[in-house]
Amino acid sequence: MIMLVIKIEVHPAGSEMHAFEIGRLELENISGLADVSDYNARITQLETRHLGVLPFDRCINISGHPRSDGPWSLVKRVLDHIHLSASTQA
Repeated sequence: MIMLVIKIEVHPAGSEMHAFEIGRLELENISGLADVSDYNARITQLETRHLGVLPFDRCINISGHPRSDGPWSLVKRVLDHIHLSASTQA
């Protein structure tokens, strides 16, 4: 069950009516909401040629995250992991 979803949208010229999604992060707590939890994460980025954005779809695991650190700390851990894995893929 997905527990946290973060969407990245572009609002052309500030128009919410014309907004479109270019990325998404989905997080699933796989340790029963323990104080220190493990997560499955999937991060996707849609190709957006006119913005020069390349697509990707990656799944990772985050272990030992203290829930008391809050959601942004968890998001940072996922992004740090994605960045590291992207830099090792050439």
